[in-house]
Amino acid sequence: MRASAPNALIEAYSQVSLANHRSFEKLAVVLTQFRARGIDFLLLKGADILPRLYGVWGARSLTDIDLLVREKDLPAVDRVVRELGYLPDIDGNPAYHHPDHSLLLDLVTEIWYEDDTEEIWRRAVQRDLAGLPVRGMGADDLLTYLTVYSVLHRGYFVPSFPKDVALLVRREPLNWGFIVDEAIRRNLKIPLHHGLSYAAGHESIPIPDHVFASLAPTHGSEKALQFVLRKLVTDEAVRDVGHFLLLVSLPAGKSWRRVRQALWPSPTFLRWRYGEESETKPHRTRLFRAVRLSWKSLILLGQILKRFLRR
Repeated sequence: MRASAPNALIEAYSQVSLANHRSFEKLAVVLTQFRARGIDFLLLKGADILPRLYGVWGARSLTDIDLLVREKDLPAVDRVVRELGYLPDIDGNPAYHHPDHSLLLDLVTEIWYEDDTEEIWRRAVQRDLAGLPVRGMGADDLLTYLTVYSVLHRGYFVPSFPKDVALLVRREPLNWGFIVDEAIRRNLKIPLHHGLSYAAGHESIPIPDHVFASLAPTHGSEKALQFVLRKLVTDEAVRDVGHFLLLVSLPAGKSWRRVRQALWPSPTFLRWRYGEESETKPHRTRLFRAVRLSWKSLILLGQILKRFLRR
């Protein structure tokens, strides 16, 4: 017999709630060890948002746990998670999965648009997570990060994004002047405008009109970027488009620097991305990467062109 719609929703909620509760139980073990070893961390994205804004485990699904840590602490982090049985993943940054694959830890040591990540640390806020003291981004930083990450890094809007923004704006005090000034200073004005406009179009969010006016494009390059974002960043994903968006949203000098970093990355990045092979066969690894990036770039350009030609 087919389940009714309400029963299906209750079942889905229960499954998400159970999975999230188990994830946070395992996360608490890791974070307790971090605190015992003096390792600083900030919860990012869903791991911060779910308990902070939603308050119930089943209201929003989690795919992984994102943490900001300091680069100097990476060796200590590696020891802790390995002692707890976690296994390293091959990725562009430190990542580990639980042996039963029920939890993925994704670690970053910097926020790509911040020249000095210590500013993020200084503005962080502390709260309680099931009796464990944890820290997350300050509300102003969180709104900016959630929005521009969705626009530039992910390159599309997941269903939970408008609700995340709506809850943050309604429940935490925001300094809109600071948010706008930082967006302009960090060259994030147009991505922030696009993301907030999308969220406000799907949820009732009390964002002041002067914020949209201050973030609106005022000259040719900003209008061109706005056109690109409207075409590419929707609720329909274009595979790997974030690489293109991160590049075109940067000032000319920084965009060329990013291209050089992509074509000739650091040994540390290669180790996280390609494992031991990057150390045993470094030249082969770099050549393979260059060829693969060139091929993927051609495929991506074809996808972008297809999206631009669509009505």
